[in-house]
Amino acid sequence: MKLIKLITLTTFLALTSMQSLASDDEWKSIAEKKVSYKSETDTVNPITSSRYSHIKIKCTHGTVNLKKIKVIMNTGEEKVFDNLGVLTKGMSSRSLSLPDKNDAKLDKIKLEYESVGSTALSMAGVTEKAEVEILAKKAKKDD
Repeated sequence: MKLIKLITLTTFLALTSMQSLASDDEWKSIAEKKVSYKSETDTVNPITSSRYSHIKIKCTHGTVNLKKIKVIMNTGEEKVFDNLGVLTKGMSSRSLSLPDKNDAKLDKIKLEYESVGSTALSMAGVTEKAEVEILAKKAKKDD
């Protein structure tokens, strides 16, 4: 009986982990940013002009506190996301839904953040500046 439970649990975990890997394939990197130790706001332009339905921020190095993200579409429409939390290496923010009226394309992203660390810690080799990657999911076409 224990063997059957073990096999069932193993199969379930294998299937759910494959499903999450499959969904990660839809996310494409559209920008990267190295963030400084102080609080600041940076504007990031995506590397391609395309219609995206969602974005998320992934921390690829260090630790960063995302305070606010403002997305600006090519139509002038803006959307603000607050309190995204602290991300450490390998962590991603929640999926953020983008405005999609009038076939709007993502134009700019303004990141308001604070990198967690200091120059003293960096000199000691404990931490460096944080790096984030912006991932996007292409919008499905309405055919």
